[in-house]
Amino acid sequence: MNGLFDEMAQLVARKIGLHIPDEAQERFMRDLREHAARRGHADLEDYLEFLAGTQAAGEWEEFARAFTSRETFFFRDHGQFDLLRLRLLPELMARNDRTLRLWSAGCASGEEAYSLAMLVDMLLPERSGWNILILGTDIDSEAIARARHGHYGKWSFRMVPPELRQRYFNAESGNRSEAQSAAGNQHVLDERIRSMVTFRVSNLVSEAFPAPWTELHDMDLILCRNVFIYFDRQAVSEVASKFAATLREGGYLLTAHTELIGYPVRELEPRLFAEGVAYRKHAAPCPAPIAPLFVPMQPAPLAAPAQPHGQSPFEKAVAHADRGEFDLAEQACREALAADPLAAAPYFLLAQLAEVREDFGRAKECLNKAIYLDPCFVAAYLELAVLYERAEDVRRAGTLRRAALDIVRSMPCDAVIAQYGVTAGELKPWLEQWA
Repeated sequence: MNGLFDEMAQLVARKIGLHIPDEAQERFMRDLREHAARRGHADLEDYLEFLAGTQAAGEWEEFARAFTSRETFFFRDHGQFDLLRLRLLPELMARNDRTLRLWSAGCASGEEAYSLAMLVDMLLPERSGWNILILGTDIDSEAIARARHGHYGKWSFRMVPPELRQRYFNAESGNRSEAQSAAGNQHVLDERIRSMVTFRVSNLVSEAFPAPWTELHDMDLILCRNVFIYFDRQAVSEVASKFAATLREGGYLLTAHTELIGYPVRELEPRLFAEGVAYRKHAAPCPAPIAPLFVPMQPAPLAAPAQPHGQSPFEKAVAHADRGEFDLAEQACREALAADPLAAAPYFLLAQLAEVREDFGRAKECLNKAIYLDPCFVAAYLELAVLYERAEDVRRAGTLRRAALDIVRSMPCDAVIAQYGVTAGELKPWLEQWA
């Protein structure tokens, strides 16, 4: 089975970028057999031969639909949408010549793309004379068809304030089947917002872009969230590089919080905001970032690099983390804590390493220890806030950010927040929006 799995894994990575972890091999092969049988193939060898052939273009869409999650909802990740509303979209609207080009890549059934349209409508209610493109793409044609339809059930609204639902959606009327009622398809998006968004099918791995003959060029903003988690390393690097080339200078790429860890893209610089990180395409001239190239939830230098000889265990941990040697970094952190059990910084780095592994419970535990050992550890409060926001505990996230703001306000303006490389005076304005 290993040979067949390896052959299948290589093929799906090449065609759609899908990564199958070794630990998921048995489950994947079991599900694959069931899927192949449903698709009318006698065995896996027959299905593999079909997939590798020239007639399988439509089958890859079906394959992606079967082996990836399509779950989404409006305004998913309030922190990032607050960042868009308060910072990024106003910046893009101010600097462009009445042009705005936004792309939701991997939009599933359209909630994210329509959320962008609603933000644009809030920020720019009078759009006469503007050239605006809001594009939603996905590999799944059925999801794109649902997006164009613009009908959504209650589950899509679980993070939407009632006033927004009332403003942009109408209750569905007319005869509805029992199945529709059970599904809760009760709201229809206002045609004014629906007409702002263009949808089409796209395979991010196989499609060539930027492409001036399509919409995929000169983007101001690309949202691609919870897509890279399915890709293998090569696909992540290649698609991220294509995104960078598709952005215009000064444009932004937003991903889910940990998706580009360990994948530096030369043309993009991470910019730290209180709500998270955004990747900005280098502009000419490039304004100074509000923070150094440190990405929250990514191990990064917490001090100036030391020479190899005479490094402390914690300095070694940071160096290992910078090189992506996460197991060695964790081991060095434990050595640092053995030498100094009351040190908070190793726990902060351990939390980041846990986040890389998506062990968010362990990350919370380490951040809480860091705060216990150093009650003024601003970065630990902010990282913990992100984790609670990920768990949709917005109230707790807000409490942590306000605690961080109180600490920052008590510090001298020129005091450096070491983990972010900014001063308290520089960080305070970004935190005050949460007050």
